[in-house]
Amino acid sequence: MKCRSCGSQSFGNVIDLGLMPLVNNLLQTQEEPRPRWPLKVVFCRHCSLAQLTETPSPEAMFREYLYFSSQSQTMVEHAGRLVERFVKPGQNVVEIASNDGYLLRQAQARGARVLGVDPARNIADFASQRGIPTRCEFFDADVAHTIAAEWGHADVLFANNVLAHVPDPNELAAGIKRLLAEHGVAHIEVPYIRNMIDAGAFDTIYHEHHCYFSLAALKSLFERHNLRIADVELIDIHGGSLHLQLKHDADDSKAAALCEEERQIGLFDDGYYAAFLTRVEQLRQKLEQVMDRFPTIAAYGAAAKGIVLLNAFGLDADRIPWVADVSPHKQGRFVPGTLQPIVPPSMLTSDKPAAALLLPWNITDEIIRRNRDYLDQGGTFIVPIPEVRLIGK
Repeated sequence: MKCRSCGSQSFGNVIDLGLMPLVNNLLQTQEEPRPRWPLKVVFCRHCSLAQLTETPSPEAMFREYLYFSSQSQTMVEHAGRLVERFVKPGQNVVEIASNDGYLLRQAQARGARVLGVDPARNIADFASQRGIPTRCEFFDADVAHTIAAEWGHADVLFANNVLAHVPDPNELAAGIKRLLAEHGVAHIEVPYIRNMIDAGAFDTIYHEHHCYFSLAALKSLFERHNLRIADVELIDIHGGSLHLQLKHDADDSKAAALCEEERQIGLFDDGYYAAFLTRVEQLRQKLEQVMDRFPTIAAYGAAAKGIVLLNAFGLDADRIPWVADVSPHKQGRFVPGTLQPIVPPSMLTSDKPAAALLLPWNITDEIIRRNRDYLDQGGTFIVPIPEVRLIGK
């Protein structure tokens, strides 16, 4: 095995979650075959990039996708802030993994010329039908070359929460280099591995996330393609992410200083990751203790991270009979591996479970706002990460 970024063959262990189904491939029936693949993460001792040892094909994971970003108010509001900060009227704006156009729609309203790129046929069609031009392709250097020749270069390029989904990050970096205008800025957001390790957030590990990034790993990757990190900030989205601004040429001293800080705290050392497994096991034990206090328990949010947690902790349909989700595209399907039916959120107030395990803990506030009636009727939400806590009367 070689590092997906730098090609090194020296690795240390991060975590092994065993065999896991594809968490975003929701089942049509409980009898549908549900293949599993190994889910093991190692880190490169040379560039610090954490990565899966093996993954299924992108076609199996991304050609039909049931996550629509616009159904999360948190994501829509975050996109609006990005557009307000970084997009000006008349600019060419491209988004890689543009989903249903939740960001580009706001850039378009601001007077920008927009183009989305997304490999999921159903989502690309959905966005195009609603006025957001979208190419249904996996973004790489060749696609970037074609877009630049036929449509133009990007003054502003967004790639939010997509770099981790790419099996070869060098292809995406090369594509950004080709597509970015001479004085353009690329905005890259990735979940930050330091937050994942510190919070014990193992549920962000699944097959679609090939890689888990430190800033040092990102700096090494983009420098290889003559891109510089002009600015970097830590933001709250997805439980803690890095927001990078990339340019063809820039002063990257701020990023260099933060990379040195990462080295000092141990992101290149085996010992840094050794406590991760212990933290996850302690979380499992605590969650079981809390769940045992309630006579009936359901779950809320058939998000990828939640399906990882259900499978990793063995919380099947006998323990948690159903999972509520706001997305009509998910309702009526079944959770892979643990086989719960996915039902509308109204089940919280009609079925009245004593507690509901809140699986997308990164948008807890939004879910609480949407389900205040359940709490008012005496229900309780169990938030599992970063530490188990209860929300209710």
